[in-house]
Amino acid sequence: MWKDLSLEDCHRYALENAKDIIACVFDVKKTFIFSDLDYMGASPDFYRNVVKIQKHVTFNQVKGIFGFGESDCIGKIAIQAIFKGRKDVQCLIPCAIDQDPYFRMTRDVAPRIGYPKPALLHSTFFPALGHFVTTSDVNGAL
Repeated sequence: MWKDLSLEDCHRYALENAKDIIACVFDVKKTFIFSDLDYMGASPDFYRNVVKIQKHVTFNQVKGIFGFGESDCIGKIAIQAIFKGRKDVQCLIPCAIDQDPYFRMTRDVAPRIGYPKPALLHSTFFPALGHFVTTSDVNGAL
């Protein structure tokens, strides 16, 4: 985040650093070396895209978009867009209106990291399915 390096460069440097650690003769039974780029999220693409988006959005932008204050928890800053590594397919995101700021931010960043802008499909809130269907209804249908 602090240097002008590509994710690929960072990953390559991490692998080189791992070789340096291995050269120090760590006990392989007690050592597990990993990169967040490979182990965070549901797939490697997920965290890689989170990092790309984070690198293109400033704290001032986030404060302006979401109205956060100086004492708000940093965990409120969420990245809620997933691209599965394909750049030839546009992402369609069905969302409620309260999620709109997240995806507007994503629409601004997507072209800068090489993806098409996601399309949004706004919907209204609706009650949980449990209000309409009971467990016995579902079990009877099965």
